[in-house]
Amino acid sequence: MSAGFVPVLVLDELRVGEQKVVQIAARRILLCRTEQAVHAIDWLCPHSFQPLLGAKVANGVIRCPKHGACFELATGKPVNGVTNESVATYPTRLNAGWIEIEVPS
Repeated sequence: MSAGFVPVLVLDELRVGEQKVVQIAARRILLCRTEQAVHAIDWLCPHSFQPLLGAKVANGVIRCPKHGACFELATGKPVNGVTNESVATYPTRLNAGWIEIEVPS
């Protein structure tokens, strides 16, 4: 079940290559802006429970700085064998200059 899209940040406040953590209720979500899209994923790595903020992002993949687990930003799927666990992802959209995230209720 979905709570719908929630505005979280003005797009101009997140430049290409930047990351920011936003909070919706008790949930922390990491925004990553690439040339192609704004992605929203859980802010903690499911393998090591370390923050992903500041992690290296390249070619649509984020790499956990603690143990090197890598995940596709678009799907959350692991890609390098460090873990079989996916990181949760959230649909995003742009609306009137705002980044909006769809979160489950």
